[in-house]
Amino acid sequence: MTIDEIRGFIRDELLNDPSATIEVDEDLLLSGRLDSLGVLRLVAHLQESMDVEIPPEDIVLEHFGSLRRMEAYLGSVCAPRGP
Repeated sequence: MTIDEIRGFIRDELLNDPSATIEVDEDLLLSGRLDSLGVLRLVAHLQESMDVEIPPEDIVLEHFGSLRRMEAYLGSVCAPRGP
């Protein structure tokens, strides 16, 4: 899932503001754009859309604090595994 797709979901579904500007390194939690319920909705959407399991212990600021962090985390959990 791309940064633009994640951004679109946050704008449309969580903020209800399709014109909102969200920078890739903006801290979505500390800025108040997302709260804990928003993060859970986002994680549920990502799991369903990408057909991945995100363990509860991975739902932390380091992985879900910004669009760039989400992209990096999702890239690591969706990366091909060895043989």
